[in-house]
Amino acid sequence: MKKCFFLVLLYSISFFSQHNELKKIVRLSDSLEKSNDFRSAIKLWQNSRDINPSLSKNYIDYFSFLKEKKAISFLENLQKKLLKIEKRTLSESNLLIKTYQVYYKYLSEKKWWEEAIEKGLEGKKLQDFELASITTKVAYFSDLAYLYRQHKNPYEAILYYNKSLDLNIAINGENGDIANDYNNLGDAYIENYKPTKANECYEKAINILEKIAKNEPENIDKLLTGYRNLISNLLEYGDHEKAKKTRSKADILFFKNKNKLKKYSENLYFHSRQMLIDANVTFFAAIGEFELATKYCDSLKRETSFNKENLEAVEFSIIRFFDVADFMYEFEEYEQTVKRLHQLEPEIQNFNLVIPKMLVNAKLGTSYEKLKNYEKALHHIQIAEQIVDQQHFNSSKFSIQIIKAMILSGMNRNQEAVAISKKTLEQLVYEKTNTKIPIHQIKFENVSELADAYFINIFEKVATVYLDKYNQSKQIKDIEIALNLYQIAANLFQEYYLKGEFNDYLSYYHYKITEGILECSFLNTISFQEKIKNINLIERNASQHLLKEFDKKIKRRTPENASYLSQINNLKVELEYYKKQKSNDINEQKFYTTKITLLQKELEALEHKISKTEKNYYKFNTSDFDINQVISKLKKEEQLVKYYVCSETIYALIFSNNSIEIKKIGKKKRIEKLVKNYIQQVKNIQTNFKKESDSLYSFLLPFSLKKRVTILPESFLNYIPFEALYNNQNKSYVIENHLLSYDYSLSMWLLHKQNMKNEGNSNLAAFSPLYKEQSSNPKRSDFKELKFATLESQKIAHLFRGKLFAKEDATKTNFVKEIENFDVFHLSMHSQLFEDDFNKSCLLFSNEEKLYFSDLYGMNIPASLVVLSACDTGNGTIKNGEGIMSMSRALTYAGVKSAVVSLWQVPDQETSEIMISFYENLKKGQEKNEALANAKMTFIKKNPLKNHPFYWAGFIVNGDTSPIITFSNNWIIYVSIGILLLLIAFLYKKKLFQFRK
Repeated sequence: MKKCFFLVLLYSISFFSQHNELKKIVRLSDSLEKSNDFRSAIKLWQNSRDINPSLSKNYIDYFSFLKEKKAISFLENLQKKLLKIEKRTLSESNLLIKTYQVYYKYLSEKKWWEEAIEKGLEGKKLQDFELASITTKVAYFSDLAYLYRQHKNPYEAILYYNKSLDLNIAINGENGDIANDYNNLGDAYIENYKPTKANECYEKAINILEKIAKNEPENIDKLLTGYRNLISNLLEYGDHEKAKKTRSKADILFFKNKNKLKKYSENLYFHSRQMLIDANVTFFAAIGEFELATKYCDSLKRETSFNKENLEAVEFSIIRFFDVADFMYEFEEYEQTVKRLHQLEPEIQNFNLVIPKMLVNAKLGTSYEKLKNYEKALHHIQIAEQIVDQQHFNSSKFSIQIIKAMILSGMNRNQEAVAISKKTLEQLVYEKTNTKIPIHQIKFENVSELADAYFINIFEKVATVYLDKYNQSKQIKDIEIALNLYQIAANLFQEYYLKGEFNDYLSYYHYKITEGILECSFLNTISFQEKIKNINLIERNASQHLLKEFDKKIKRRTPENASYLSQINNLKVELEYYKKQKSNDINEQKFYTTKITLLQKELEALEHKISKTEKNYYKFNTSDFDINQVISKLKKEEQLVKYYVCSETIYALIFSNNSIEIKKIGKKKRIEKLVKNYIQQVKNIQTNFKKESDSLYSFLLPFSLKKRVTILPESFLNYIPFEALYNNQNKSYVIENHLLSYDYSLSMWLLHKQNMKNEGNSNLAAFSPLYKEQSSNPKRSDFKELKFATLESQKIAHLFRGKLFAKEDATKTNFVKEIENFDVFHLSMHSQLFEDDFNKSCLLFSNEEKLYFSDLYGMNIPASLVVLSACDTGNGTIKNGEGIMSMSRALTYAGVKSAVVSLWQVPDQETSEIMISFYENLKKGQEKNEALANAKMTFIKKNPLKNHPFYWAGFIVNGDTSPIITFSNNWIIYVSIGILLLLIAFLYKKKLFQFRK
């Protein structure tokens, strides 16, 4: 018995010893595979045959396939052999899953993405997948994500990158592979048009790598890649300051570790150098520093590790030079663009680089077209046309044809231009739908999957060709085709832009499409319903960034519900994507159906969690904005004037409660010059301002104005106080006959109307800081004492029985602390405007404490009114598609319902007089715009020698105009009852008298 027990114990020890030894061998084998040392891996398993002969043989076959690059049938046989084993060990299951990995990688090398995904999912469905090692599963999920990215399905890519990350982080903590996955996940978010999410991922990758990259050259290289990715994305969305800081980090990292990278590997060093150069070229070219960007391009060729015979290295270098030229084109420096591109031609020719040759000639074609050198433009676009891949569906071959059509149009070969445009678009639709559809019958549904910048551009350009054709032919069918194509471009844009912050590219596409739709609507007589359709298309594509933040803050959403809503928005977009997917493959279609069901269940669960208020918010915040809602809110005496400052032309839409009027205001450049001259004349108190003012009145207000008008300006029109425009014919300012207010957009105006203040809460706080230096400057523009500001604040606080924070008490700390306690804030102080960097713009409290533009963006201010009785608080940098980056906008972003702000450096004494009068009018129950207008008119009457707009027109009211004090109607009821009782008593006495008589 003892002997038997001893034998069992000996066997157990031997078994566990062998098992542990096998685990060590598998781990070492995985490590050798990762470094591509297949020869050593084969030797390892040859020496391990005694432990597990069958497993060793299978692993030797596996690594022999990798080492000798045998036929795929060899791998298939190994896979079948493993699948036949009925009870596979953990190691055998792990190896089986690895064969699937190798198989789908083989398919992906041939760019057979669908087949690769199918093979990958086949392996994932096996029970063995759950038994595979963590390392294998992490790599597998990451690979699937990559395959889905290549297959243009970023949703599944994001899903699998997150699976890979969750598993890897749980087991391994922070490491280089996790950082790499974050970088890749960021790229997937870019492809899914979610730049903010992408930045979060890039920053996570960077944070990990900054901790661990100190001694590992491979992680240093990954960190430089992360910096490069982040810089590129930050620049695309206009955050130059953060991009600058990141670029500086990249420089320091590389040069600090330059020798370490060289010592480790010449190839790794060169790749790191490429990443650094790419980051610097992109940064300096994006800010217009082309010579510096070019120097970085040149520096790569001076590297000793730069191999002039290495095609990849040469191509990388040429593409960087091309990037510089591409940015020159964006800056409209077309001659310099052409010069730079021609410099690349000899090297491209020498190495016969196909892709760079196509890119350079296509860009030369567009550049020469801009320079109106159509012969050269046509020559280069024809070269690009010969090179581009004509066999497969891709945007480049269609884009090149459309550029060719635009060139021919410039050469007055309009029939050829139209013929090419028509043929190209019909071919595009045919290749996408496998159905021949004539151009006048193409619908958005036929091309809804092409929500990409290139295809949006194609539809917009073809629409423009047909609009030009109409201007010559005057045939209605041409303008109908043009309008339909602009509408398709608008719908594609709506799919493309997922309601975040605009960048320059989004703004460009939006305004080109808007200009086309408005021009067609202006030239052709269309019905009221057709106008509604076109306006809805335009407005649904406008930036939703400010609207979303404002609505979120006025409804005081909880962080939990905000998270739910964000998830709902993302799931909705993903659901729409899968609903549009169609496949003849049964398994793929089954996958789409299952995915739709799962997403719908997730949506239902989240929507159930959200409160009733949040559901109302969600309904408002979808792409279902309808201009009919706006019209229904307009009263008989009200009018909305919405301006669109497009690429070349300015348009105005005039809304009343029963009509929509479209006006073509004039050429953008001419009006912009008039505005600039007029503002300078007003700011400098020039007496000849009325001539420019009358010209602007004629351009901007060529229609009858109602009593109450809300102006919705864009771009540089934000700088104009419309109430100060002078009509020479009537010898009067606009303010003398009309009540004006301002808002940011039609949707913001509607939101203000839906959330108008009904309660009579006028709890007021006034802030008037102490500035130590005495001042002789009559304007509120330097950091010295404001003589009249304290008196102004005292009177206003006394008038409303509010709280005064004066001198040392007017601190930034007190303002932040009191945000929740007051409904009205009067800030009588200095401000500072930085037009080159709006994030530095600020309000100046006591002790020169600064409340920055960026601070306000992060705050939640539940106030009905904030009055910025300071200089330039309505001014700032114009950001394409978003508007003026002013303190006024920052307040709206923070949730303030209305603001009174200034358009220039206002005079101290006159401002004080107007402000006190403004609050006196508010106290009487007047609406904000009426109260400000009356205050200005009172000032003009009292100060006839100061009737120049400089003194009184600087302040405007933006947002909700409802009164801050509402008087109860109860007194009317009491008086009415009293009169009725007296009447009854009188009649009773009269009847009694008659009775007695």
